[in-house]
Parts: sequence; structure tokens; C-alpha cells
Amino acid sequence: MFSAETHAFLTELAGRAPVDEALWLEALTHGSTGAARDYQRLEFLGDRVLGLVIAEWLYAAETGDEGRLSQRLNALVSRVTCARVARSVGLGTHVRLGKQARDDGGADSDNILGDVMEALIGASFVTHGFDETRIMVRRLWADAVSRSE
Repeated sequence: MFSAETHAFLTELAGRAPVDEALWLEALTHGSTGAARDYQRLEFLGDRVLGLVIAEWLYAAETGDEGRLSQRLNALVSRVTCARVARSVGLGTHVRLGKQARDDGGADSDNILGDVMEALIGASFVTHGFDETRIMVRRLWADAVSRSE
């Protein structure tokens, strides 16, 4: 399904080997490829899981009021932060893009990287459950959370 490099990347990212390779491949696939399934549905789910993990983390770690917590949450789940996290792990080289999207620099686009990062969180949630996904998100977002304190 995917290359040995991508398999190793996903194993390191999630903390264990992908259980459902087709689902993880879907999470890496941009609509420009013309594939029957792309990352959009997993992105939808991953966005919600990411928001819950970060909200839970901030609630436990901070004493600020709702306004302050909401501000931090919004910054930590933003497209820019998701793309920054994606770049920090080298996600761009594993994203499946069509020729035009590749030629247009899609592998380094904040929109695409952020979306695929959320899709990978969705794939982790579906295949590994909430607890393991929480561990993955906390590991990946640790620098961003500590920087925004």
C-alpha cells in the first residue's frame, strides 16, 4: 500500500504500526490525486479529536478563565499550528498529491499540511482509540503548548 519509509513514518508518528493501512493511506491522500477516497472525512473527525485533546489538556494545566482558555485553544488547533507540527515531523514528503498540486507546492502548503495532520489524528482515533491518540497529540503538540504558555 505505501512505501517502507511512509510505514516507518506512520509507525513513529502514532507510536505503533498502522492497523488499517488503507485508512492511513486515505489520511495521506489529497483530492487532487483523483483517488476514490481522500483525507477530508478523516480531517473532519481529527479536527474534533484534536480540539478535545487540547481542551482537556488546557483545562487540567491552567487556571485561566474561559476566555483565556478559548484563546489558547484556538491558537493551538489553528491551521498554522497544525502545519507547523506537520513540518516538524516531516509530513510533507508523505502526502499523496496529484501532479498539479505537487507542482503548486502543495507538499508545503499550510492548508494541506494542516488538513492531513488532522486526518492522521482521525485515523489514529479510528484505529487506535482515544487514549493512544491523546498520547500522540500531546507528544506532537508539546512544544506548541509550552511556547504558548
